[in-house]
Order: sequence, then structure tokens, then C-alpha cells
Amino acid sequence: MKQNKRLVGVMNDRNRPQVDDADEAYAHLFAAIVDQRLPPGTKLTELALMEAFGVGRRTIGTALQRLTWEKLVIFFPKRGAFVAAPDAVEAVEVFAARVAIEAGTTEAVARAADPAAIAKLRDNIDQEHKLRQQGYIREAIHLSGGFHVLMAELSGNRILADQVRLLVARTSLIVHLFDNQVGLAGWHDHHDDLVQHCASGNVEKAVSLMREHITEIQDGLALDRRRPVAFDMFGVFGTGRD
Repeated sequence: MKQNKRLVGVMNDRNRPQVDDADEAYAHLFAAIVDQRLPPGTKLTELALMEAFGVGRRTIGTALQRLTWEKLVIFFPKRGAFVAAPDAVEAVEVFAARVAIEAGTTEAVARAADPAAIAKLRDNIDQEHKLRQQGYIREAIHLSGGFHVLMAELSGNRILADQVRLLVARTSLIVHLFDNQVGLAGWHDHHDDLVQHCASGNVEKAVSLMREHITEIQDGLALDRRRPVAFDMFGVFGTGRD
């Protein structure tokens, strides 16, 4: 009698991510793009995603449509959906948009100098530092990008906060494509000083440092060349539980 062998790394009902609807499928895909588990150019096969999440085609289709609208996924007729792969021109435009928008959100937070908001920012930084010290680099990267989203949320402008959330995700794709041996390591530089300026109500220094911070990330990229990517669909979404 032929025995069924358990394949190492293949998901099963015990380590499958919990997905009940399109919003949760979208959240998993979005997070995987931000922390670079889904690199640019990855083909997002509906059948593989259905198996990964244990949901139907309509649920996956809805999640992919939302990501397409947000320019994180591109759909090609007769070829399917792929994780977006921004070119150098788009990269420059993304960073320019971030400088413009995040200067405003940072100004709002620094001008208010609200102790509760400052405490949330410091908690984000503390958690990120702990994750880095423990070797959980991808989780730390997620929080590092989340710092910018949190800053925008604390500005009180929900529209700008949503734009920053999407721009941070697109930045992750750009960094993966044009990494100049720096990766996302620099995403957390200046965060402590930014919070300190906001806490003291020093609007000018806070805004100037945020602009410098974002510009330094862009300057650390090699926009004249791209980096090859490799991908394993089932290695992306497994939770690590046996």
C-alpha cells in the first residue's frame, strides 16, 4: 500500500492562515507585499491563493481587485494578476508624494504635541527595537513602515493616512527592486529623533527631519538597475505551525 508522505513547508489545515472573507484575504496579501514576502512581478494565481487561504474564487477575485485599484497588483488580460513592479520614474514620484504628504502629517502631529499620540509613537518604536534585537527582522520592518502610517493617522486626516499606507506599501516594492545592498534597514533611522521633536512641539525640526529621512531612503537605492526575485507561493503564507 502506497504511503502518503508529508511535504515539508506545504500548508495544511493546522498552519493555514485564518481567512473568512475578502477583507481578510486582502489584509494577508497587503501585509505580504509590505514585508516583501511577495516580491514585485510575482504571479498571483487564483487557484494557488484559493488553496492557501481555503476560500473561493470570488473571495480571491475581490481581494485582487482591491489591490489592483491600489496599484499594488497589475492585471494583464489572458495572463492574470501580478504584484506590481514600479519603474524608476514611478519610484521617484512615490518618494516625492511621500515627502509632500508626510511633511504635512508630521507638522500636524508636532504642532499638537499630544502626549497620548507621542506615547503611541514611542510604543511603536520600542516594539520595533525589541523585534530587531530578537532577530525578527521582517516583523520589525513591518513596524518601521507602520511608524509612518501611525504618524499619518495621528495627524487626524484619514484621507492622508490612507494615502501614506499605500505609499509605504509601494515603497516596499520599490526598495525590493532597486535595493543598493541597504534593503529596508534604513526605514527606522531618525524615528526616535522625530518623536522627540514632535513631543517638544518643534514643528520646523520635525518636518525637516521627516523630509530628510524619506529622501535618504530614496538616495540609498540604485534606480538604474533592478534586482532579480525568487518566489514560493506556499512558503509565503504558511504560519509556521505544524
